[in-house]
Amino acid sequence: MRFLKILLLLLVLSAGGVAAVAYRAYTLAQEPFRGFDEEEVFFTVERGASGSRIGHALEEQGIIRDRRLFLLALRIRARGRVVQAGEYRFAEPLSTFDVLEKLVSGDTFTFAVTIPEGLTLAETADLLAGRGLAEASAIRSAFEEASLVRDLDPEAPSLEGYLYPTTYRFPRKVAPDELARTLLSQFKQVFDGKRREEARKLGLSLRQVVTLASVIEKETGLAEERPLIASVFWNRLRIGMPLQSDPTIIYALELEGTFDGNLRRDDLDLDSPYNTYRFPGLPPGPIASPGEASIKAVLEPAESRYLYFVSRNDGSHHFSESYSDHANAVRRYQVEYFRRRRRP
Repeated sequence: MRFLKILLLLLVLSAGGVAAVAYRAYTLAQEPFRGFDEEEVFFTVERGASGSRIGHALEEQGIIRDRRLFLLALRIRARGRVVQAGEYRFAEPLSTFDVLEKLVSGDTFTFAVTIPEGLTLAETADLLAGRGLAEASAIRSAFEEASLVRDLDPEAPSLEGYLYPTTYRFPRKVAPDELARTLLSQFKQVFDGKRREEARKLGLSLRQVVTLASVIEKETGLAEERPLIASVFWNRLRIGMPLQSDPTIIYALELEGTFDGNLRRDDLDLDSPYNTYRFPGLPPGPIASPGEASIKAVLEPAESRYLYFVSRNDGSHHFSESYSDHANAVRRYQVEYFRRRRRP
């Protein structure tokens, strides 16, 4: 009987000790911890990594106090969820439980990158490379992979025109082909089935819509002007009049590597299918990536009889139905404007 009492006492003491240890571990797992001196640290979880390996790496980088606490938390708090692969950023002190929640929820580090409307393929590659996502040459090579857009545009030699401009969130490093697929996927969401049906009703291929939209995008930065610009080009196309768009010649010169920032009168004679002064109709393909407003302007142009427009040098344009009115506008907004600027 005495032996049983002693054994029972030992079991109670042992249970109390285990409970005390468990309580202490639980308390430590709740305490915020920061064991690194840097302003921030980045931690990468490789796909398929074990909990033990992840805990050891977290402890080594000073993100958690003890890997054993992490493994305990993983068993208690994960509730069947698994740690998500990716890169994570840590800056503030976090408890072991908070670190675990960050990892199982997939709260990976990303940052915003805005791609403006009207950038060419090369300019988009340079912008993304400038944000450190990948090398410019590798991004450009990925953007020139025409097979990615073959289902939409069988004639496309590259992704020019289909790298949709908007704000994206990317991790610090992205595979170039993933960048291409992400931008192209966003374009497909914007140019959805409804817009493809609208293009079909107008007798236009997707390539033709994007080509004209890209020209409109380069002609004006004012959203309210785009339907009017579209109406001018539509009116010209209907009567077989050349589009006479400067941005198409600039694009041709950029392809040749000869554009120095100035468009000269001699450039209007350039022997290129992108020279819309010499060759009527649309250029052979997009000259930049248009935004949604320009795509919509092609499909829903304003109703007008305008055939001409000229810059007012304030971001807006003057529109004309007749050449005589256009000539007067050119004299007023171009010739006289620059003459005044040259005066001392």
